[in-house]
Amino acid sequence: MTKLKGALVGFGQTAEKAHVPAYKRAPDFIIEAIVDEHPERLELARAALPGARCYASIEQLFQKETGLDFVDIATPPALHARHITLSLQHRCHVLCEKPLALHPKNFDSIRALCLSENRVVFCVHNWKYAPIFLKAAEMARAGAIGAVRHAEFHTLRRAPASDAGGPTWRLDPIVSGGGILIDHGWHNFYLLQALMEGPAKTISAHLILPESTGVEEEALCIVQYPRATALLYLTWRAHRRSNWGVLHGSAGTLELRDNLLVHAANDGATTQIDFREKLSESSAHPQWFQTMLDTFRDEIRRPEKNHQNLQEAEACLNMLIHAYESHRSGGKRITLPLPAPVLYAKSSRAPAGRLRPPANSAAAAQERTAG
Repeated sequence: MTKLKGALVGFGQTAEKAHVPAYKRAPDFIIEAIVDEHPERLELARAALPGARCYASIEQLFQKETGLDFVDIATPPALHARHITLSLQHRCHVLCEKPLALHPKNFDSIRALCLSENRVVFCVHNWKYAPIFLKAAEMARAGAIGAVRHAEFHTLRRAPASDAGGPTWRLDPIVSGGGILIDHGWHNFYLLQALMEGPAKTISAHLILPESTGVEEEALCIVQYPRATALLYLTWRAHRRSNWGVLHGSAGTLELRDNLLVHAANDGATTQIDFREKLSESSAHPQWFQTMLDTFRDEIRRPEKNHQNLQEAEACLNMLIHAYESHRSGGKRITLPLPAPVLYAKSSRAPAGRLRPPANSAAAAQERTAG
C-alpha cells in the first residue's frame, strides 16, 4: 500500500529524538517536508532526513506542498490549535503532540473542522504504547486482579525537560499554557481511561506554583470513577527521576516499578516481568511512537476507527480544565461532564467551560482587552 506522505512541523528535541527515528522505521509513513523557524534546527533536520524539503513557516509549507496526506505537529502547546486548523483547512490528517488544545472552544472548532473535512485529528498518546503498560492493561482486562478498585501513578522529575539550544518553554505560561499538569498530567489522564471502567465522575487537585515561573511544578489529583478511585502525583522537584504505578483490584495488585511489572494475587502468588526500557529512561521513547503510528494509520484508513483518539483527548482536556478549577477553589471536588460520543457523528456543541489561562499569558491579556 502507498505510504502516507507527511510534514513534520516543529523540529525540537521531541521531533528529533522520538518522531524522526520512528518514521525511519515505520513502513507506512514517509516525512517529505519539515518546518522550523530556527535556521540551526532546519540544518539538523536536513541532516536527519536528507530527502525532506525544509521551510521556515507552516504558511511556506502549504504554499509549496500540495500532495501531503498528514501533518505531524511537534510545536509548543500555544501553537497547536492554529497549526491543527491550518492543516485541516488544507485537507491534511493531523498528528499532534499533547495537549491537543488548551481551551474547549479551540477543541470544539478543531472537532467541527475535522468532521466537516472528513479528516483524522490524533493526539500523541504514546505512553499507552509502552510495553510495560500494554502488558499491565492486558492483564487487567483479562481479570488478573479482578475488578480494578484503585489506581495510582507517580511521575517524579528533577526538572522539566530541556529544549534544544535554550531555556525550556515549559516554564513559560504564555507558550506552555501551564506546568506539569499539561506536561505529564495529560499522559496520566489517558492512561487512566485505558484502565478504569466508565468515565471519570469527579476530580480534585492541589498544585504548587512558584512565583518565579507562574506554572505548577507539583500536582496531586484525586479522580473518582463509578466503582473506583485514582491518585496522581506529579513533580518537577524530585531528587531523582522515576515512574511508579499500582493497580489495586478485588483479586490482587499490579505494580509498575519503572521497568518491572509485579503481579501479586490475593492467594499470595507473585510473578515479575522485566522490561528492557524504564518508563523514566528518557523523554523520547521512539519505539512507543512507532507502535502508536499503527493506530494513527488505522484511524485514517479504517473509517470505523475514526475519532476514537479524539474522544480520548477531549476527556483529557476536561480533566485538565477541571483540575485547574479545583485548585483555584481550594481543592474542591469538581464534577466532570459526561462524554457524548454522538458529538462525533457530524454534530457539535457549545463549549462546556474553558481552561483559565495564567494571568500573565497572551490569552489572559486578550480576555482583558475583550472585556
